[in-house]
Amino acid sequence: MLSRRQRILNRYARYVQKPVLSVVKSPALVRKAFSLSATLFNKRPTGLQVEGTTLGTVPAYRCRIGAAPEDGTLFYIHGGGFVIGDILSYQHLVGRMAQEAGMRGIFVDYRLAPEHPFPAGLDDVEAAYRAVLDDPDSGPICVVGDSAGGNLAFALILRLKRQGLPLPAACACMSPVTDLRLRNPSLADNRRRDPLVSPDWGRRSIAQYLDGQSPAQEDASPILGDFTGAPPVYLCCDVTEVLYDDSRLMAERLREAGVTLFYSEHEGLPHVWHLNVGRSPEADASVAEIGAFLSRHASNARRAQEP
Repeated sequence: MLSRRQRILNRYARYVQKPVLSVVKSPALVRKAFSLSATLFNKRPTGLQVEGTTLGTVPAYRCRIGAAPEDGTLFYIHGGGFVIGDILSYQHLVGRMAQEAGMRGIFVDYRLAPEHPFPAGLDDVEAAYRAVLDDPDSGPICVVGDSAGGNLAFALILRLKRQGLPLPAACACMSPVTDLRLRNPSLADNRRRDPLVSPDWGRRSIAQYLDGQSPAQEDASPILGDFTGAPPVYLCCDVTEVLYDDSRLMAERLREAGVTLFYSEHEGLPHVWHLNVGRSPEADASVAEIGAFLSRHASNARRAQEP
């Protein structure tokens, strides 16, 4: 049984946010609408501090709550269908998750489509990650992504593997889109059940991101890649999402590759319900669970590096 607060948030997603995504075709207008929504409804944690910075040439933000100890870096890659998403919409989540993990929170402000199509966003994420690697104070790095950010997180791991670069200590992905070929049955089966995501909006956004390039490559559809040797992964989704199969099948792919996997399915929650942290107990519990997962594996990485 969902909490009363979460049921109210589900109605807002279904009857306000989902229609906006379905009807409004201008990325600029959708960005403004969701920034306004964030201003009105996101719960800003007490003591949240947000500071702009750059990682290499990539804009980024550091998010922290109070003066809690920070050991390691939570490297956050936001969602938004590759076309929307900003620090205003995510600062509360990055700050809270970093606090739960005991790490410094970094939000990567990668370039968005359609102005900057594939692979610009992934190139920015890689450049920012390399900059964190070069920082002697970064500590263990944990990569986190939601939705399109989950796509970029998995694609980043594949790039790092190909290039022989150090992998993160762990990765957490929330409702990731992993297959841009758009073949999975849940895209149609959950069209009405999904409280938030409009498949029509998803197709438009992915088309703007790919800009005519093939989705049948692992940088675009990371489910096609080989994850042998990848770090531990936390993966969660809701069975009513249009992207449910993207998570379910990705979990199977990771298991086949021998990856240490924590996979969690829920029912009745909107896409990336974690953004409701501070507003609903379901979001609070999920964010705490991810923080504990990242903290545990970051500690394992630190111990492995000890002489």
